[in-house]
Amino acid sequence: MKRRLSSIIFALFMTSGFAQGRTLPYDPIRRPVEPPRIVMKVPEADEDSIRLASLDVDVSVAGNVATTTCDMIFTNSSSRVLEGEFEFPLGQGQTVVGYALDINGRMRQGVAVEKEKGRTVFEDVVRRNVDPGLVEMTEGNNFKTRVYPLPAGGSRHIQVTYEEIIDSSENRSYILQPLTDAVLDSFTFEITVYGQDSYMPPKPQESGGVFSLFAAEDVKSGYHSEISKRSFSFINPIMVNLPNDSGAGQVFTQDVGRDTYFYFYTPMTSSAKAKNLPSSLTVYYDVSSSMANRNFNVEMQLLRDYISRLRNPSVTVVPFSNALHEARTFNSGWNSSNIAGEIESFLRSQVYDGATNLNIDFARLYSADEILVFTDGISNWNENADSQKNHAYYGRPAVINTINSCSSANHGTLQSIAQKNGGVYIDLSSQTEASALESLLNESIRLIRADYDRNSISDLVPEEGETITGDFSMAGILRRKNALVTLSFGYGNTVTETRTVQVSAFDGNQNGPRNISRLWAQKKIAELSKNYDINKDEIISIAKKFTVVTKDTSLIVLDSADDYAKYGIEPPEDLRAEYDRIVRNQRQTKPTSDYYGISDSVYKNFEAFKKWWNTNPDDFKTKNPATPRASGGGRGGYRLMSEAVEAPQFDMIMEESAASAPQSMARSTRTQAAVQVQEFSGQNSVQSKMSADGNSYYYSKSPAISIQAWNPNATYLQTLKRTPVQFMYSKYIELKKNYESSPSFYMDAADYFMDENLADEAKRILSNLAEMNLENSDVLRALGNKLIEWGLYKDAVPVFEKLVKIRSEIPQFYRDLALAYYHSGDAQKAVDTLYAIVCKKWDSRFEEIQQIALNDMNAIISAERRIDTSRIDRNLLQNFPVDIRVVLTWNTDNCDIDLWVTDPNGEKCYYGHKLTQIGGRISRDFTQGYGPEEFCIKQAVHGKYKIEANYYGTSSQKILQPVVVQAEVYTNFGTPWQKKQVLTLQLEKIKGSFTVGEVTF
Repeated sequence: MKRRLSSIIFALFMTSGFAQGRTLPYDPIRRPVEPPRIVMKVPEADEDSIRLASLDVDVSVAGNVATTTCDMIFTNSSSRVLEGEFEFPLGQGQTVVGYALDINGRMRQGVAVEKEKGRTVFEDVVRRNVDPGLVEMTEGNNFKTRVYPLPAGGSRHIQVTYEEIIDSSENRSYILQPLTDAVLDSFTFEITVYGQDSYMPPKPQESGGVFSLFAAEDVKSGYHSEISKRSFSFINPIMVNLPNDSGAGQVFTQDVGRDTYFYFYTPMTSSAKAKNLPSSLTVYYDVSSSMANRNFNVEMQLLRDYISRLRNPSVTVVPFSNALHEARTFNSGWNSSNIAGEIESFLRSQVYDGATNLNIDFARLYSADEILVFTDGISNWNENADSQKNHAYYGRPAVINTINSCSSANHGTLQSIAQKNGGVYIDLSSQTEASALESLLNESIRLIRADYDRNSISDLVPEEGETITGDFSMAGILRRKNALVTLSFGYGNTVTETRTVQVSAFDGNQNGPRNISRLWAQKKIAELSKNYDINKDEIISIAKKFTVVTKDTSLIVLDSADDYAKYGIEPPEDLRAEYDRIVRNQRQTKPTSDYYGISDSVYKNFEAFKKWWNTNPDDFKTKNPATPRASGGGRGGYRLMSEAVEAPQFDMIMEESAASAPQSMARSTRTQAAVQVQEFSGQNSVQSKMSADGNSYYYSKSPAISIQAWNPNATYLQTLKRTPVQFMYSKYIELKKNYESSPSFYMDAADYFMDENLADEAKRILSNLAEMNLENSDVLRALGNKLIEWGLYKDAVPVFEKLVKIRSEIPQFYRDLALAYYHSGDAQKAVDTLYAIVCKKWDSRFEEIQQIALNDMNAIISAERRIDTSRIDRNLLQNFPVDIRVVLTWNTDNCDIDLWVTDPNGEKCYYGHKLTQIGGRISRDFTQGYGPEEFCIKQAVHGKYKIEANYYGTSSQKILQPVVVQAEVYTNFGTPWQKKQVLTLQLEKIKGSFTVGEVTF
């Protein structure tokens, strides 16, 4: 049949807000308060330099699936090279499936890799000043594109493709939200609709907006139309009304090799079935910082309308963010509408602050027939535990419904919580209030059974039991030329309607879109994700094969075939021949795993540290202090170096360990001929030993640590200091409006509240760091370090576990996690994690970090009983107690901080003078990020030791916040008398030195 189409209507709606009254009219665009936009992240000084100059959008619609490609050109007007980080949230059912970047003037398609590998390769390539690109999924359905470089005065060309489900439950339409506030130099929009037999567009009606009409042309199996604009202000969404398909549905097929992938969809028009309504209701209301962008009016409209349908309900409202806040119960008496206004007033009085903690047992805290959870589902506090048990877990039918009105949300989490607990997920950012209310009042229809020949069709998804909201779609692989599928729908186990679908390799819109195999892959991934941990490997395999971004896969673009071969990444087709040639010529000698044995350098560095530790302090004075000399290849072309001091070897006498000796044992501070050693042996227990010369060991005095208080001179702190304690939090909320994107603000304010003994408020304020930049390792490490400084170790553990997961290529994060484990009471996990640092292969810039980890590990083993050391190489089991140990770390990559320690004789130990006359030793200089740098002195002379941090500089083009440094200061390290203090401070001035504190020994 010949298709005819006279027009497609594009509706450019003006912003008009949501209805405020009791009845909410149908709004075809469920526009949130803040629509999703591309957020460009660069250093603050350059934030006005990057802009989206050109945007070309190409859309193809097949059935109820739209594929959108955004072709974007970004310009950099600054005078320096930048790294760009572009964030864009997608809605429910939207998934990134394509990415391309201009390389040498040509667009190169991204390929799918494991997320961990993609991030590691990207960072490594950036350090070589080459041009990679990366697309990742962060928390929720948020995606992040990282591009390097953005040339000074130049531009970069990027393409991002995503697919989405178009729901035809009310008014079927394609919507493109505004992507930028800036005026675009050029803008084009093209749309192709496949597989429509007839289409009579609705009569244009002006409804608070502007409509434009464009002619459309026929294509082989659908319709096409386009628009082009210059100097275009993209401030309102674009909507294309699509035909409602009220027939039996459509089937699309695609041949891939010997397989035929098919996709079928059909609208569902079944009559609703009313459910038994609850008499008691608990409402959990997320008031974290990210929820400030919620659509409060629509949420309240839904809540009012639902409560009005209940008979004399009791409603308990529980606000929460990083923790539960004060709850309130409302009883309706005989008029349920009376309490709706009271609930709304109570919720309007809440302040939005802090992170989101979904580690809440919603079903158990408050007894209710039904629970409504209003949240975006993006959990970022205490997030590793799963408290959302199946609703039958406690033997009570507590139904949990999840409701979201934000443009950025974790739809998968919200669906999972609802499905586990017999409820529904309502997305008010794409669903009308009327349909949402119907979902709460009625049971959901589901797929009860699918009957078909298993030899003719395989991998049919979704599986039986799937709850259906809106349209129904399925996908599978056709193994024969034809097949029939009979679908049975209904409520519970009662079938109310049946539909039969014929799938054929001969037709099924073969001239249509070429993404049917990928649609199957996405539905298969969604099915497998219901048990994600069990199916993780299969999900990654499918995502890589069909180029789908998931929480464990990313899309990456590299510069050359050599890069793809070097990192073992399958290239795009245009580089396949060259890649194959390179691989054939490569010697296959690379290890297949990062864990392939302990490096020889680890043993070498361990022996070097032992040699230093065994040196008699008097022997450090036998040579003149080394004269610093200039060495090429260092900072600015030269590097101050010191000659290594050679020490004689000593024979060791082994005796009982000080770690197991009574607390009354003392140690002399005078120079001894023998030195203390601790070696460990055995399988499941530890035997500690030490060497001695028969002299008594005692402490003549307790060393004192004086930490320099971090005292920033910020205007907002001065304001808080002038505010009475009882009004401080309100004043902080007022100040937050001007500093909401500043990590320094939250850290400084949290510290001040903690100093004023307002611990709960301090913790809530600090938790904002988990909200403000999804999966930003710099911000997360600053958060974890501050929690460690406060002694909140159990809160720090999930932060560092997340860091290890998202940045597994950084060994420093493993050390952070290990120490958090230890201080939270899990010494075995701490030892295992530290030993993982020793065993794993790291980038060369992290050379010698294994020795610092071994020092930590052996000190813990010495201090604790019942540590299983059976898997640890006995040659590395030796404790090295020292009088003073200082470890300096920082939160940013490609950044150089130096540790300086000046002893009582005025001799400074630092990267240019690594060994002092009294035996002070500093570790390898970390010039490319994170640290740690370690100072140790085994037998400290009396006096004061000044500790400083020097901010030498950074090579990063994306520093988005001040560098945060943490100093760990130990006395009597590795002994039963060990003491530790921690300081976190911010370094804002490059080339500046900052006093950390003093140790008086």
